[in-house]
Parts: sequence; structure tokens; C-alpha cells
Amino acid sequence: MVTALAPRYARTTVRRSELRTLTELVGPAAAGRAATVELTGDPGSGKTALLAALAAEARRAGRVVLRGLGGGTAGQQAPFWPFVEALGTLDGLGPAQRDTPADGAGTALPPAAGLLRRLAQPPEDPDTLAESGGGLTRGCQYFAELRRLLADCAAAAPRGLLLVLDDFHWADPCSVRLLETLIRRPVGTGLVTVVAHRPRQAPVGLRLAVRHGVELGTVDEIGLAPLTLDQSAELLGAAPDTPALRRLHTRSGGNPLYLTALAAADGDPDDLAHLDARRDLETRLLAECAPLTDDERLAAQAAAVLGDTFDVEAVAAVAPLRHGVACRTLGALRHRDLIRSAPGHGALTFRHALLRDFLYAETDACWRAAAHRRALDHLAERGAPPLDLAPHVVRSGTLATPEDRAVLTAAVKEALPAGRTAPAAQWTASALRLQRAALEQSGRRATASGPAATADTGPLGRELWLPVVRALAAEGDLPRLRALVREILAAHTRLPAAERAAVVAPLALILAACGLAEEAQALFTPLLAALRGTGPQEAALHVQSQLAWVLAGQLPPRAEVEVLARHTADAGPLTAGGALALRGLSAVFTGDLCAAEGNLDASAHILDGLDPEPPGGAGAEGPDAFAGYLLVLACAESAMGWYGPAQAHVERALAEARLRGDAQLLPTLLNVLAYVEYQAGRMSDALETAREARATALAAGRDHLVTLVDAITAAAWAWLGDTAPRRAPGRPEWTAAGVVPRASVIALLHAEAALAAGDGARALALLMPARDARRVPEPTPILAARVYELLAAACAATGADADEWAERAAAVAATVNVAEQRGHALLARGHALLARSLPDQAARCYDEAYGLLGETAAGMRARDLAHTALLAACAAAPSDADALAGLTLREREVAELAGQGLKTRDIAERLVVSPRTVDVHLTRIYSKLGVNTRAALARLMARAA
Repeated sequence: MVTALAPRYARTTVRRSELRTLTELVGPAAAGRAATVELTGDPGSGKTALLAALAAEARRAGRVVLRGLGGGTAGQQAPFWPFVEALGTLDGLGPAQRDTPADGAGTALPPAAGLLRRLAQPPEDPDTLAESGGGLTRGCQYFAELRRLLADCAAAAPRGLLLVLDDFHWADPCSVRLLETLIRRPVGTGLVTVVAHRPRQAPVGLRLAVRHGVELGTVDEIGLAPLTLDQSAELLGAAPDTPALRRLHTRSGGNPLYLTALAAADGDPDDLAHLDARRDLETRLLAECAPLTDDERLAAQAAAVLGDTFDVEAVAAVAPLRHGVACRTLGALRHRDLIRSAPGHGALTFRHALLRDFLYAETDACWRAAAHRRALDHLAERGAPPLDLAPHVVRSGTLATPEDRAVLTAAVKEALPAGRTAPAAQWTASALRLQRAALEQSGRRATASGPAATADTGPLGRELWLPVVRALAAEGDLPRLRALVREILAAHTRLPAAERAAVVAPLALILAACGLAEEAQALFTPLLAALRGTGPQEAALHVQSQLAWVLAGQLPPRAEVEVLARHTADAGPLTAGGALALRGLSAVFTGDLCAAEGNLDASAHILDGLDPEPPGGAGAEGPDAFAGYLLVLACAESAMGWYGPAQAHVERALAEARLRGDAQLLPTLLNVLAYVEYQAGRMSDALETAREARATALAAGRDHLVTLVDAITAAAWAWLGDTAPRRAPGRPEWTAAGVVPRASVIALLHAEAALAAGDGARALALLMPARDARRVPEPTPILAARVYELLAAACAATGADADEWAERAAAVAATVNVAEQRGHALLARGHALLARSLPDQAARCYDEAYGLLGETAAGMRARDLAHTALLAACAAAPSDADALAGLTLREREVAELAGQGLKTRDIAERLVVSPRTVDVHLTRIYSKLGVNTRAALARLMARAA
């Protein structure tokens, strides 16, 4: 949201290039030469602000400035009004009694009194005078006299005279004739005339006079183009790269007046600057529309009802007006530049969408509803598509009929593929209200109706509203999501509880996936009470209510999860598999890994062999939860270090979510997949997945997921050797300030990135509170050994004592008894030993960790970490170069590649030999060097390097 609306917008200009050009054209006045400048632009384009800036520049240069404004309506002003008003800016019309002020304002020009008298005393009727032609007529003599008096005024201004005539498209014919005289016969003294007008509203005489002056070379033209994005940013006092500013700039078309009004609508309604901007636009539009005749106003309001584009036939039908009257009134509206030709097919459109909005809001509400109904009938007769008909159904209010639901449902089905989620949500809500009203009017009650009379089996079943709800969730449009959910629930309140569950459960899970955990539980609670004792359906809802906590990013209380065992005794396979996954996840993060392993194995056995109902199915077990259960299972498996099964399950969950249209689950699923790929050592895959995860999380407004994926991205790049700090586009921006949330995984990943960059101090700051470096918030047991290993590495890098963290890592690893965590405990011990200058002992710890991690299902990243640490420890130990002297050249090549961690097949491909040959070489190498494992060989090779 742009909230920094500049309160001075009406008195300043951001058009510096045009101001510089105008100032250069005004300059010749100081040398006694005359000039005329035409300044053109659409309403609100900033002509007045630019002229005000020009006048201020001229006054500072010591010039006399006269400003006249053509107000009202063309042809309805007093004769010569802009010139009379300009002369009225002088303090006095007699001889000056004092020195000229420094800014040039308030100057008294003696000839101005005579000019003003002659303007007030034309020799004949003004209409006749304006039409007088060439020759020595009284009119020609009169305009020649006015020209001479203006020349005298200019001569009396020692540094030149600037005559500014604003809004000259409203000037009277006499004023246009006088300007024509000045253009055809320029004053030979220092008079500069600047004429600003709207070219589409200017009278023909003015346009011809200016065009003739351009051809003669006596008129310079300046047209105001739309503001650039940078100019819009400066006008509003906002950053040019924000999405809100880009949206406002696009909607305004670069028009300063509309831009400030749109920014005001987005800002604080009580802010005086915003209120001033809105009132300014409303006042100007009201002034434009006030002179309209009754038929013109009626036609304009009918056009506003029709929408972005319209034609004569549609306006005539909606107004209603006779075809000939509609033609004439639309022609008059075009002449006033309220409407213009739209591209293609002879359609018409408003000059700007805000003008249409203003006219629409000014219409009577009852007339407007009836007009929408007439528009609906007319467009339907012409075969307009549902997307064009649906807005008129919605806005016809109480005049809408139950038959209109077909139009709305067809429009929803066309709008969603086109990405028009917001209107699809509005039309869905309207269709649900129409259906509810139809049921009430017919006297049918859902409790007494057969299945055919229920809302869910009619044309407004979940196959219509569920994709809309999912799309709103994927876009993070929570206000519309909540509103539509309320409408859906209201349309199904009279269904039996068993049927209502198929509606409430998917809605609750979608709300939970948007982070609205409490709102999701508020839907489950009354439904569970109503379904108490119903068997499998009650069990399914109990499990889904716990799943909702996980989808919202929270761990359900273990006590409540354990209760699921009682509820799911007779449940179906999907519910049983989901309950086991939830129990396993809860056990993982409470440190009961024996229970976790049993539950997760059982859950995977069930879910892997399960084929859920097709998309759109609404069975008692709730197939909408299937992808969620797979997500829970994958999260628990990744915490256990089972990265292979975790990846398989999260990828299946992604496939199910995409198949069913559950886009609201994608940010979380992609985050989990990126984390698993990172842990498995597939950094390129992790970065690719992270890019998609970040985009979907930003689109859904899930900032905490953006935070996690940014941590994965930083850690993956650091592991690949790119340790430069990076600032990802979009929100949130906490990483730029160095403030990392102390969530375990996020802090852990950023700490790994910091250590890869050699910044042990930052790693310590990420993992420990600054106030007390010895008191660390206890991480969850499954992550504790890894956190303590990082703390040990950070302390070793900064010269601090790492023994305490190594001891903590060993203690928690013994309790948890997970291979990956035991490996991290050995790494922590190696860090502490290496910090104490005991590289041989450190290398043995790293060697053992490498072997342990390589023999388990732990990720390649942890194994590679152990291998890197082993090489570093070996490099710090005394060299064993002499031990390699007995190896042949080929054996030395094989030993070096094996020491780098390459497998037999990889070495064979690298050396272009068979794997059997590599094994023979390795046997000889082990014998010559006195080692029996590749880890020991790697250590020896590192020492010899």
C-alpha cells in the first residue's frame, strides 16, 4: 500500500523536463522578443501545476506574471474573461507608487487600465465581434487596438511580461479571436503567452488558430505525456520498485490527478492529504458533468452501467432512450471528451475508469439496479458471453432471479482458468445467495428435502465453489476467502451433519493451510459434536482436525494426537494412515523415537498402498486430506533423517495436490521438498525447488514459509561455494537487517551458511541469545545434536571453547539414538579436538562420523560434511608423503580419486578402465599403505597433500 501521498501534490510538478523547456521558451522575453507556447494535456495531466511552477520561476527572474483561468463552460463566459482575470492579478492599475517586488508579483502596469477599459467596452455585440473577418472592419480595428495595449503592457514590464492562460478550452469566442490576433501578428516586445488547454475539448477556432501559428513558426507546442513510473513514485513519495506503486501507476495511466486519487483510496481515510486528493478529483469531475443535459446525463449513466465499453444500441436500451437521441447525446459526450472511441469494432469507452466510477456512484441506486437488469436482457439477446452477463446479475440486486444462477455458474467456470479469481468469488457468492433465497421462497427445508433438493447436489455443488476457494487461498486473498466461506456455510446449514461434513472439512483444511488455525478449529468443533458416535466419519474428522494444526505450521498437542488411537480403532485406511503419521510426527518432536519409528513405518505401509478417491470425491474419510497426510509423513521422515522415503512421499503429495487443485498446499510441500533435497546433497535441485516455493509462498502471503525457503537457499548456495550475502526480491526483508527468527531449522540453516562463509561469529549470534552466550534455548531433541555440532564448529572458528557443545551433542545423540544425530555428535567432538590442536584425534572422530553417515540413509550433505572435515583435519596433521612413494603412477591416481570420496564406478569412468581393474588397484594400495578403509585412505592422502 502506498501511504506516503505527498500533501503538496496540487502545488508542485514532477515534470522537470517540460518545465525546463517552458523556462527556455520564456527566456526571450527578457531580450524584448515575443513568443507563444501551446501546452496541451488531458484533464488531470498536471498542466496547472506545471504553469504554477513556471510562474514561480518567472517571478524569481523579475518578470511580471499575469494568470487567467478559463472557467465554467465553453461559450458561457463573459467576453475576454481569461484576459480580464489575468489583469485582475495586478495590485493597481494606476502609476506604480513603489518599487517592483523581488518576485514580480503585485506590479502595477500603467497601460493595463486602458486595456481593461477597452476589454469591457467592445464596439459591437460580442457574438458579432468574434465572427468578424478580415478587412478594415470595426472588429479588426478593435482587436488591433487590444493588441497595441498588450504591447504597451509588455513594454512597461522591464524584464518582460508572462501571460498565462489556463483551461483555455473553456474560453469565450472573443478571447479566442484575441489570441488568434496575437498569434498572427506577434507583439514585437517582451510578451510571452502560454496557452494551456485540453485538445479534445478545445473549440475549433482555437485549434485552427494554434495550428496556423505552428505553421507560421510563431507558436511552440508542448504536449504532456503520461508520467513515468519514477515520476509517479516522486509524486506519491513512494519507492518506484514496489508492487503497490506499479499497480497504481498502471491503473492511473500515468495521470497525476487520478494517481493521487487512487493512492488516497488506498491510504488512511482520515489522512488530510488523502481526503484532499479525493475531494479534488470529485470536484473536478463534478464540474465537468454539471453542464450535462438530462439526456446527456442519462446516457452517461447508462454507459457507466454497461461497463468498460459500450455502443449506441446498448446505451439506448439501458437508458432507455430512442436510438436517435442516444446518438446525439453520445456525440455530445464525445465532444466534451467524457467518452472516446475504444479500439476495435466501433465501441466507445470512458476517458478514464475513474470517470466511469464517479458517474456510476452518482446514479440513483434503484434506477441503477433496474438499468443493470435492462443491460442483462439486452446483452443476453445479443449472445454476450457469461463473463459479460455475470456483473449485471450481481448488480441487479433484488431483481435477480433464480434462473440467473446458470449465468453465474457459467461465468465462474470461465473466469477461473483466466485467472480472474476475485470476480469468480463474487459470482459464486451471489449464486449461493440466489439459491438460498430460492429455497426459502419455495418453503422447502433442507431437513425435509430429498437428496435432489439439497444445495450440494444441485448446480452449486463443491465442484463449483471448491476451486474458487482454493484459488483464493493460493493468492492469499484472505478477506474474500473468509467472505466466500461464510456464504458456503450459510448455504449448507440445513443439511444433515453427515452431509455437511463433506462441505466443512475441506473448507477448514484450506483455512488451516492459509495459517488460520483457530478459524479452522472453530469449524471442526461443532461438527464433531454433531457427529459424535457416528464411527468412521467422526474418526476422519478427528484426524483432520489435528491435521489442520500441522497445515497451519503448528504441532498439535501430543495428548490430543494420542487420543486419535481411540477414535480410529474402526476407521478406514486413509484415516488410520493419517492418524499414524500424525502420531509419528508428534513422537519425533517430543523425542520418543521408538514410537515415532513404529508409527511412521505403519503409516507409510498404509498410505503407499492407498488409492484415494478421484478429485472432487467426498467420501466419509475425506480424500481432501490425503496430500496433507503425505506431507505430515514426509516431515516426520525428514526429521528422522530418512530422506529417500521423505522425498518420495512429498513428491507424491505434490502430484496429488496439483491433480486436485490444492494450490494452497504447494508452498508448504515445496518447502519440505527443497529442505529434503538440500539435506540429501542435491543442491541444484534444492535451489530450483526453492525458487518455485518462494514464488508460491509470496503469492499466498505465507511470510514464514518465505523465511524458511530463503534459509534453504542461503545454505545451498553456501554449500556450493557461493558465500556472498544475497537479498532475495520481495518480502520479507528481515534477512537484510541480519535479524533471523530463532525457529530451530531457520536459524540452523543460516548458521550453516555463515560457517561455510567462515563467519563463526554470525553463526554463534544466530544460535545463541546475545545477552547470555552460555544459555541456549534447548532445540527439539531430533535437531539438538546438529545444533550443538554447529555451535561447536562456530566456537572452534572463533577461538572459543567448543568442548561443552561436543559433550551436549554426545549426550543428546545417545538419548535420541538416530544415526545421523550420532554422526553430528562425532563431528562436534572432532571440532572440539581440532580447536585444541589435536588433528590426529579429530581426524579419527571425523573418520568414524564419515563411516557412520555413509552406512545409513542419512543425507549426502551430512556425509560430505564429515568428509570435508576429515580432509581439513588430515591437512593439519603431519605429512605422510613418504608413505606414497611405493605406489605406481596408476595406483597414485586411483588413491587420490578414492581419497576424494569417489566410488569405484566413478573412478573407473574417470580413468577409462573397468570397475574390476579399480578394485584390483585398491587392494594393492591398501596392502602397500597399511590401511583397510577408504576413510583411512582419504585421511592418509590428505596428510600427504
